[in-house]
Amino acid sequence: MLHQMLERLDDDQREAFILAEFEQMTAPEIAEATGTNLNTVYARVRASRRSIADMLRRWHSSERTAP
Repeated sequence: MLHQMLERLDDDQREAFILAEFEQMTAPEIAEATGTNLNTVYARVRASRRSIADMLRRWHSSERTAP
């Protein structure tokens, strides 16, 4: 399920999410490693977390309404 959620993110958001959440890199570290503007990294991490949270809410909601 996690792989499916990650696949639904665009490439930039997926990269930022993986580096932040799984590699435990800070935003400045991600910016340096990827050559991306720091504010862009913050925006991508925030957007990816929001997207994953939305997907989890939808999944949880559908699980509760399934017969």
